[in-house]
Amino acid sequence: MKFQTYLIKYGEIGIKGKNRYMFEDALVRQIRHSLKDLDGLFHTYKAQGRVYVDCEGEYDFEETVESLKKVFGIVGICPVVLLEDEGFDALAGEVIRYIDEVYPDKHLTFKVNARRGDKSYPHMSEEINRDMGEVILNAFPETKVDVHHPDVMLHIEVRKKVNVYSLMIPGAGGMPVGTNGKAMLLLSGGIDSPVAGWMIAKRGVT
Repeated sequence: MKFQTYLIKYGEIGIKGKNRYMFEDALVRQIRHSLKDLDGLFHTYKAQGRVYVDCEGEYDFEETVESLKKVFGIVGICPVVLLEDEGFDALAGEVIRYIDEVYPDKHLTFKVNARRGDKSYPHMSEEINRDMGEVILNAFPETKVDVHHPDVMLHIEVRKKVNVYSLMIPGAGGMPVGTNGKAMLLLSGGIDSPVAGWMIAKRGVT
């Protein structure tokens, strides 16, 4: 499956208070900087407490992910499918297509983890979990449900658009560079000083 959007997950930024937007903005700037020299058109933006990267046209998946993995502040990079809300049946069809393309070997266990950011959505989270699990089992009888240790955790987040994803590539973590002052690094001939510099940069220091 060719993914055109990435959901960017952050960690510590989420516990910030009224100035959380400043850290989110710094993260968006760092992501844009990391992608500016890559082939392809990238649009990084915030929406409903989430950070997304849209990829237009042709781009290199591996190169893009490697660049994002180096951005401090990102804890997870999730290739995501964004869908318009056209009812449960349409969503079920897209989920089946997603699983069919992303997981060629269907001998796997799974769990559906639904969250309703939009509380006006007619189905409760537990209803989505139950009904979508049934849809997947009917479409792929070789799969099994495992709510404790699944091979695949299928996330369905209902927001302005429905987010469907199951892959999360680990990021560098920490805080975005530029959010915690400046420092000078003295490099010696050993490994300790560059490691110290990396660790300090990971705390948001320029």
